[in-house]
Amino acid sequence: MLDSLAGDTVVWRHRLVAATPRPDQGWDLTFHGGRRTNCDILIGADGARSVVRSLLTDVGTSYVSTVVELNVEDVDRRHPDLAELVGPGNLWCVGVNQILSAQRLGDGGLRVGISLRAEGRPLDTYLDKRALLDMFAGWNPRLTALIEAADGTPTPRLIEAMPSGTRWTNRPGVTLIGDAAHLMPPVGEGANQAMLDAAELADHLAANPADPGTAIRTYEESMFTRIRPIAEMSARVQSMMLSPTASDDIVRFFSRTAEPARTD
Repeated sequence: MLDSLAGDTVVWRHRLVAATPRPDQGWDLTFHGGRRTNCDILIGADGARSVVRSLLTDVGTSYVSTVVELNVEDVDRRHPDLAELVGPGNLWCVGVNQILSAQRLGDGGLRVGISLRAEGRPLDTYLDKRALLDMFAGWNPRLTALIEAADGTPTPRLIEAMPSGTRWTNRPGVTLIGDAAHLMPPVGEGANQAMLDAAELADHLAANPADPGTAIRTYEESMFTRIRPIAEMSARVQSMMLSPTASDDIVRFFSRTAEPARTD
């Protein structure tokens, strides 16, 4: 996709730190390091801690879980038992208020993930593999071996979400897509909705190039309607997966959704 664009269309390593409205119309943009430019239409695709979002709403985010990421390199050669355990795709092990998962990567390694309920521990708590193993005391050693085999230092992250009904009053020349617009728990919908946001906004702008304001308003109203039930579903699934009864709840969830439709 990048090869289909002009060489200067995508500019890497530019983190936006400020956006200021220009006297006529459009925006002056300031990036980390002092670099500046301007634009007529500003589309904030700048993620969970979006700078552009603050131009439209003062809505905050809430802490919903902690995720710790680890990596196991060259797993087929160094840890064939773990390679066999995970297989060619993903492995999910659901416990009480916690999940241990692993994903096969294209470079021959594994990405290991630990998901935990929101709690008040400082992030430093999760930097030590021994402390992580203590959190999974009593688990089958074949599973906790995923943690023991990890290379390097674990990477902990606080996972946040925006309120599911977030809206803002339309402002000419600026809008949001993806996590900047509707940050939700990471249960599989965020990237899908970000790509759909971009496609729908692009369609509206292309169809009405002389009136981008109307195109943005149309996109936003459609996006608000589409996102709310998805964000609510994501919050329910997140809560279910990190609950004390998660394993039973997940079995019931998938059994229910797999049932064939009935007509009477």
